[in-house]
Amino acid sequence: MRKKVQKSVCIFGAAFMLEQVNRIEAEIDGAIAASDIESIHQLRVASRRLRNAFEYFKNCLPQKSSKDWQTGIRKITHALGTARDLDIQIECIAQLDDDTLDLKFKPGYNRLLLRLNQRREKAQKKVIKTLKNLRENDLLSKMRQNFESLAAGAEGIYLFTPALYEKAFSAITEKLEEFLSYQSEIYDPNNVEKLHAMRIAGKHLRYTLELFAPIYKQALLPHIQAMKEIQDLLGEIHDADVWISWLPKFIDQERALIDDYFGNVGPLKRLLPGFNHFIANRQSQREQQYQLFLSTWDTLLMEKAWHSLRQIIQAPINVEAAIIHLAAEETFLPEDVVEETDAADAPISSSDTSATPNPDL
Repeated sequence: MRKKVQKSVCIFGAAFMLEQVNRIEAEIDGAIAASDIESIHQLRVASRRLRNAFEYFKNCLPQKSSKDWQTGIRKITHALGTARDLDIQIECIAQLDDDTLDLKFKPGYNRLLLRLNQRREKAQKKVIKTLKNLRENDLLSKMRQNFESLAAGAEGIYLFTPALYEKAFSAITEKLEEFLSYQSEIYDPNNVEKLHAMRIAGKHLRYTLELFAPIYKQALLPHIQAMKEIQDLLGEIHDADVWISWLPKFIDQERALIDDYFGNVGPLKRLLPGFNHFIANRQSQREQQYQLFLSTWDTLLMEKAWHSLRQIIQAPINVEAAIIHLAAEETFLPEDVVEETDAADAPISSSDTSATPNPDL
C-alpha cells in the first residue's frame, strides 16, 4: 500500500531526478566512444544518484513504470562498473610507468597494461550494448516526460514544507547511522570487508546529503566535502586491497599462459621484478591511505562533525510561511496509490514568517 504524498515533495524529487536523467543523456555518446574515461564515471555517478532518489520518491511515481525504470538504471550502473574499475586500474599503472621507473620493472608493468587493456576492450562491448538498449527502449525519454510533468507544477507551490524536511531528516539519519555502524571496525587494518562496506555506506550517505542539500542552503556543504574525502580515502584503500588480492592470481595466470605457449616458464623471469615492484607499491600505498584515513576520521570526531550534522537536519523549517502555502496546496496521488494519513505532512506553528528556510534555526 502506497502513501498519499504532498505535491511539493514530489516536485522537489522530480526536479532532482530530471537533472540526473539529463546528465546521463549528456554522457552516453562519450561513454560509447570511450574517448574520455570521465564520461563513464559521470554517467555511472548520475545513475547511482538517480537510483538513490528513487528510494525516497517512489511514492511520487507510477508504480508499474517505476519498477522498469529502476531495473533499467540498475543495469547501467552494473554494466559501467567493470569498465570504470578497469579505467582506474589502467590509469594507476600508467601514472607509475613513467620515465622515472627503473627499466627492469617496465616489462612487468607493460604486461599488466596489456592484459588490462584487453579486458577493458571486452568490457566496452557490454557498455555499448547496454547504452544502445537504453536508447532503443526509450527509457530515459519516458522518465523525463514524467519528471518534467511533475516539476512543471512548481510555480506557486511552496517546496520547503514540513513533509520535505521530515523526509530529509529520516533519510539522512538512516544513512548516517548505517555509515557510523562501522566505526568500531576501522582501527583494525585487516578489516578489509568492513572498510569496504563502510565505503559503500558512506557513498549512500553522501548521495543522500547531495539530494537534500538545497533545502538546507549551504549548511550541508562541509559535510558533503568531508564525506567525499572519506569516500576517496576508503576508495584508495579498497583499490589497493583489490590489487594485493588479485596480483598473485594474475601472476599464476601469466605463468600458465607462458608455460603453455613456450613449454617452460623462463620468460616469466623478466616480468616478475615489475610485478613484485607493483605489489610492494600497492602495499605501501594502502598503508599510507589507511593512516591518512584514521587521521581524517579522528579530526572529524574532534570537530564533532556527526553531532553537527544531526543538529543541522533537525527540521529547520520556516513553518508559518509553509502553513500559508499548504492551505492552498493539493496533494499528489500517482496512479495506483491509496491514501493514508501522514503526520509528517501536518504543519507546525512558528513565529518565523520569512519566505526562505533558515538552516541556522
